[in-house]
Formats: sequence, structure tokens, C-alpha cells
Amino acid sequence: MATGRQLLLTGAVLLGLGGTGVVQANEPSIPSTTRAFKSLDENADGKIELNEIQPRAVKRFQRFDGNGDGEVTAGEIGENLQKRTERRKAGIMTRMDADTDGTVTRAELDNYIETLFNKADADRDGALTPEEAKAFRSAARRSQRVSSQTSQ
Repeated sequence: MATGRQLLLTGAVLLGLGGTGVVQANEPSIPSTTRAFKSLDENADGKIELNEIQPRAVKRFQRFDGNGDGEVTAGEIGENLQKRTERRKAGIMTRMDADTDGTVTRAELDNYIETLFNKADADRDGALTPEEAKAFRSAARRSQRVSSQTSQ
């Protein structure tokens, strides 16, 4: 039977994967978080103007327009999402399938969760505070951004 800590860790990882692992179409939209809002507010005036949001929408459109004809079909959206799903699946397997046999065992999951937890537990007290979790996620996002920029 799983201990309370194992269940908590499993839940935390699954929530973490769910938060980042869901592949979305990412159609242009109005930002819903402060972070997203600030990233669009290029002149940092606390407001988003059309000329600040439109370039990102165009860039996203171009990413979906696989044949460059200026139109995005449902097929092109499907292809884009499929590629992203495959990349995400490969990333999950790379991180979690320690013995690279094509499956993630419960032991590998437990090891992965424990490693994540220990990395996030900055003060090594065996518990995570909201601040530690936030700092860990921020560092992971920065690292992910850097690695995706260097691979392009």
C-alpha cells in the first residue's frame, strides 16, 4: 500500500504533467494570467495594444500554416498537434524511462517523483513550501526555454 507521501508525490507529478503535458491548439487569445499579460506588454505600460498582441498571433498562425499558402486547414492543425504530442511523449519517456525499455514502471515513477521532490526541496526539510514549488517551476521553465532556443 502506498504511503501518504508516495500518494502526495504521485499526485504532484501527475498534476505537474497534466499542467504542461496537455497539448493545446494555442489559438490566439487574450492572456488569462499576469505572466502571459506581461510577456505581451512590450512597452511595460500595463496595457496591451493590438500592435503588441498581433505579432504573436501571426507567428502562431505561420507555425500552423505548414505549406505557407496563407491559410490554415484542419489537417495542418492536426499535423502540428501530432508533432507536438510526439515531442512531448518522447520528452516524458526520456525523463521517466530510466532503463530505456519503452515502459515506465512504478519504480521508475517513484524514483522520478523522489528526484523531482528532492530538487525542489531547497531547504532539505522533507517538505515543499509554495515558494519552493514556485521557484522550482520557474527554474524548470527557464531551463526549458533555453534548451528549446538552442535546439531551433
